[in-house]
Amino acid sequence: MLEQIKQREPEFTLTQKVEPIDITKFQQTLDTETAIVEWYIGNNSNSDDSWGGSAFIITRDSIKPLRYSTTEIAELETWKNNYLDEYRNQKTNKIRQNTLSQKLQKLSEILRLNEIIAHIPPNCKQLILVPHRYLHLFPLHALQFTSETRFQEKTNFRGYLLDSFPAGVKYAPSLQLLELVKNRITTRNSPRPNQQQLFALQNPTEDLFNADMEVETIKTRFNPHQVLLKKQATKTALNENRENLSNANNLHFSCHGIFNFDSPLLSSLVLADSLEPQTSPPPLESNQPEEKQGYVTLRSGRKVCLEKCLTLREIFAELQLPQCSLVTLSACETGLTTSTAMTDEYIGLPSGFLYAGSINVVTSLWAVDDFATAILMIKFYQELPEADSVALALNAAQNWMRGVSMEDFRVWVGLLNLDEKSRQSVELWLACSSEEQPFRDPKYWAAFCATGY
Repeated sequence: MLEQIKQREPEFTLTQKVEPIDITKFQQTLDTETAIVEWYIGNNSNSDDSWGGSAFIITRDSIKPLRYSTTEIAELETWKNNYLDEYRNQKTNKIRQNTLSQKLQKLSEILRLNEIIAHIPPNCKQLILVPHRYLHLFPLHALQFTSETRFQEKTNFRGYLLDSFPAGVKYAPSLQLLELVKNRITTRNSPRPNQQQLFALQNPTEDLFNADMEVETIKTRFNPHQVLLKKQATKTALNENRENLSNANNLHFSCHGIFNFDSPLLSSLVLADSLEPQTSPPPLESNQPEEKQGYVTLRSGRKVCLEKCLTLREIFAELQLPQCSLVTLSACETGLTTSTAMTDEYIGLPSGFLYAGSINVVTSLWAVDDFATAILMIKFYQELPEADSVALALNAAQNWMRGVSMEDFRVWVGLLNLDEKSRQSVELWLACSSEEQPFRDPKYWAAFCATGY
């Protein structure tokens, strides 16, 4: 990862924290109930070799490879290109969301998920996914498979990955960073749940209509908590509160997120005062790309000044989070990464916050629905105190969203201490839904994934 950063940004240097690992020694650190699936996707389009990539199923006692042919990788490349083309095209993005379930079923078939699962011992209750290259862009936890072994009481049962591992499904950028994060757990004393400190940013650009409901509800679960609210959430305020940021156990960013495919280190969390006035966007200069001129464009078309955002470059270079157990990036596209690199891990916001010291990061893989995200986040934080891990709490919240009925959802909302504006927002959204299970479609819940240990 760090070598990739240096190649893209020669002037950018970091202290080397992540070292190569001895896989045999690493295996011995795993418990007997954990399995890891690590992929390697080759680029053999100009080769006559029939081998195109692999999936490695790693447990404490074994490493089992599953090989993909160049024909299978070519099919995967085609699927990936169609997925990304539709996502980047604003006109077809709504169509993509409405057919997401079918697309993910095809991905499961291409990756031969049934075969991968068959190699995982039934006693393994936790699954860690280590994607490679563009596989980081997809919600692998939301892939379905047909099992004859993991559900012994059911024959040919079709389920999601997150249904199948009772200790949770999580992600890691690489085995090296996974080992680094795992080692932190043994050296930190975690505070009791009722003493967890929260540092949050709430709706800095004031255009995320359900972010206020989200953060106002979540913050009541923490003592103490500090929230930079709307216009307060500036770059200056963030720097002035750097000590509070470093001492917090939980960071929650409810804001816009930007992933920059061409310059990943300029990927950003959008803060207050960073939006350029709609009436006078900055002029382009002599074919210079936007990021070279100091700004980027949101999907809404608004221009954002990078100097007033928190960039991935700054997270890598400056941020220190020695007490942090969880960073939640409740924003669009915070889990994305470049899709072309051949290295064994990616440069993205999750790896940046893990590198800075957090143990877990929750991020999103696409432009998410504002209302559904607020509901998922509230439910996630409800699950968190009793869950054994961040991944398990997130999986539980996602499973709840998939299955909750309209009637039960109304009961649940009634138990929240929402203000009148938030209650009106709930009723407005529900009035536009005719589904008995309003959040069943993966587009509402599958974008978010937990990275870490």
